[in-house]
Amino acid sequence: MIINVGSIFPENGVYIYKDGIMKKTTTTSLFSYKKAIVIGMPGAFTPTCSNYHIPSIIEQMSNFKINGIDEIFCLVVNDIHVTKVWAEQTGGTDSGLKFITDTDSSLVNKLKLSFNAPDVGLINRSKRFCIILDDLIIKKILIEEERGVCNVTSGENILTQIDK
Repeated sequence: MIINVGSIFPENGVYIYKDGIMKKTTTTSLFSYKKAIVIGMPGAFTPTCSNYHIPSIIEQMSNFKINGIDEIFCLVVNDIHVTKVWAEQTGGTDSGLKFITDTDSSLVNKLKLSFNAPDVGLINRSKRFCIILDDLIIKKILIEEERGVCNVTSGENILTQIDK
């Protein structure tokens, strides 16, 4: 599948952190009938994700809501246990950020947004990206081209990309 602006976000099973546990759900049930932002990150506890990317999203949470976004999701390719602990330790869940995991990389592979960096142990991980959705329709796609940076997908830049 090639995703483009105007495409429907693909149906896929994922896990979401909710009420202190990871629960199995689908992308369709998560993103239907709402304006949502899905932010893909290479992995829980990786330096750029933990030290910059998540904090930049948390910092803009109220601004996203003011600008009509119903929910913001952080998507990683990790096991459910690592994702749960990371969601709790980042403070993201307290801010309203939702954490989802694509445990088998099937979603990022469908999106053609996976990458490999075997030198640091990242296999079939999510590229750093942001997709802005309106009732499952892809409105914007932002993708970082360089590893270890968070410029086009920072909270500040994503905020400038929201159609008001």
